[in-house]
Amino acid sequence: MTTKQHNENNGGDEALSNVVTEEDFDTEPAASVAEDADYLLLALDKGNEAQIAMREKNNTEAWALLQAQKQFYSKYTASQSAGADALVALDSHVSKDLANLLRQEKKHKDALVHIIYWVGNSQSVTKDQHSKLRAYVNRAKLSGTTVDDAMDYCLVDGVKQFHMVQKDVDSWD
Repeated sequence: MTTKQHNENNGGDEALSNVVTEEDFDTEPAASVAEDADYLLLALDKGNEAQIAMREKNNTEAWALLQAQKQFYSKYTASQSAGADALVALDSHVSKDLANLLRQEKKHKDALVHIIYWVGNSQSVTKDQHSKLRAYVNRAKLSGTTVDDAMDYCLVDGVKQFHMVQKDVDSWD
């Protein structure tokens, strides 16, 4: 709940408006994030911090920072009244790093879901994405699903929601 929402809900009572509340996302106290905060900048900061944590092999911290990055993207799209497509466009880029962390934990099928979410929601597939998709499909060792099958799935038009990608990849085993 923001201070503005709190004031509206409580008739602007001055004593109540000074109460500090925490955001639902548990990433930052509401008082430390101005209402007009640049959520994209905050997301970028969390992403940079996550990169440092990954270089330092602190995967637990990196995972938490990447989740915080995703939440700032969500806040940004909500503040801009953007739709789900805009959120997926931002959110899916984080999945490349999440996949890398899962790969290091040898959770190859989970990592593949993130790679497909990232590749499938890109405007065009780069050589790097194609190479990563190939490597992650091979690591997942799915029976009956080839790299070409996975690429065809990624190239189908439309936004791919994470939970649907996850469900579809689960059915490939």
